Amino acid sequence: MKKILILVSVLLLLQNSVFAIGTKSTMKKIMNSWNGENINTVIDHWGYPTEEKVILGRKLYYWTDSHISVSGNQYGVYGGETYCVRILEVDKNNNVIKWEWKGNNCPATYCTSRKWVNPQNNPWRPNKNL
Repeated sequence: MKKILILVSVLLLLQNSVFAIGTKSTMKKIMNSWNGENINTVIDHWGYPTEEKVILGRKLYYWTDSHISVSGNQYGVYGGETYCVRILEVDKNNNVIKWEWKGNNCPATYCTSRKWVNPQNNPWRPNKNL
């Protein structure tokens, strides 16, 4: 019985690590798919950004998706904020040159992120270079 509990505990711990690695890999592919693309094309696909900032002469666009979830039962109420922020930096020609993302609710798989991937540079598309 002890071995089963240890195995289940290890699997639960690994699940979170695998999810985090999957999210990093997925978000890297998503964000890289927009490198060199004009910001207007990104806006056409993602919609208007949440914010636009100029910091130290660098033009940045932010897309923020956040949700507050609350659930509960007879033992208490649970909840919290989930978010995903995508940030793109553009050059003087408005082409994407850098990106960053952060959050606890960014897609971990292609299936959940299809709407964010550049359809012209989809890293999951087979034979994309043909």
